Amino acid sequence: MELFAIRDDEYPGDWFYRFQYYHPEEGEFLRYDNAHDDDDLGWHHRHVRFGEDSEIPFQNISAHVARFLQEVGHLTDIEDTNHD
Repeated sequence: MELFAIRDDEYPGDWFYRFQYYHPEEGEFLRYDNAHDDDDLGWHHRHVRFGEDSEIPFQNISAHVARFLQEVGHLTDIEDTNHD
């Protein structure tokens, strides 16, 4: 997992961020970022390995990190269940 955020008032929400959950051998499972303004998804969006990318609401950086970690926890539970 990688969490990266720098305060930058030129980005929406005053943060430039990228949060990634990935497996070294299998690649990325989940990413939240605001690296660019996507025509369909807006600035704040999530990329998922199995599913569709989507726009996500942004309240503040703390809430965003908490939401990401909660989603990682859910994905981790699913992965653990699939490997038993």
